[in-house]
Amino acid sequence: MPQCQLHTLHRAPDAASNKPPLLFLHGGYVDARSWDTHFLPYFSRAGYDCHAIDFSGHGQSEGREHLDALSLDDYLADALRAVDALDRKPVVIGHSMGSFIAERLLEQSLVQAAVLMSPVPTNGTLASGTKLLLAYPKFLGEVRNVTRGRVSADALHLIKEVYFSPSTTPETLLRFVELVQPESARAICDLALLGWRWLPTPPKLPVLVIGGELDTVFPPSLIWPVAKRWNAELQVIPDTGHALILDEHWSVCAESVHGWLEQLDEQHPPGRMHEEASACAI
Repeated sequence: MPQCQLHTLHRAPDAASNKPPLLFLHGGYVDARSWDTHFLPYFSRAGYDCHAIDFSGHGQSEGREHLDALSLDDYLADALRAVDALDRKPVVIGHSMGSFIAERLLEQSLVQAAVLMSPVPTNGTLASGTKLLLAYPKFLGEVRNVTRGRVSADALHLIKEVYFSPSTTPETLLRFVELVQPESARAICDLALLGWRWLPTPPKLPVLVIGGELDTVFPPSLIWPVAKRWNAELQVIPDTGHALILDEHWSVCAESVHGWLEQLDEQHPPGRMHEEASACAI
């Protein structure tokens, strides 16, 4: 696949700091704007240099004309280019599909640490997707309608049921559907078949796994193996669905991530963290 020109959202910190840069990787069917609604402003105010990429075929990046041919390896190549463009190893923060790409970066010790939010289960999405479609058989059809600009009351109801918490407002749902776009058919197949992927021995890097208590896509019972794999802390945000970065309780999630990052800075000062991450790559 030819290399696409990538679009990146950059939010510089409000004040200069020695904190590590943050690289945000979005989930399927959306783009980097999903981070810019709440998380990029929040963490730039907290002193972090924030970068969020549009994967190829998403948002303002090139490649929409051959979207269905794009694979998870293509998205990984995008993330690798984003890491290479930074002057130091970042902390990567991925949501859903983006969390899997974050894990691939972790496996190569290309980042200092990672936050995996509503991560893809270690066995892929085949089982969870089948269960979801049995419970909500009209869901994919309504998502397809939304990607084509046809937003109905039924679509909003299903999106709320599947992605969000019961307290989600109509305004939040309407902001979300503005972000929705088609996803690569090949990438969707790749996610479904992850159970066949050989899992390399993970390096010992700091990892936080976060899930939503009410997540119907990847419920907490499916994400604890991800935390176990990385020997990571697992936090479950109460009353929150799969779209926890956009949900009404987004600030609770952001505060949890921020608190973990601050502890990370205390336990691994910037110079030492860089040395440890480099040692893991040897």
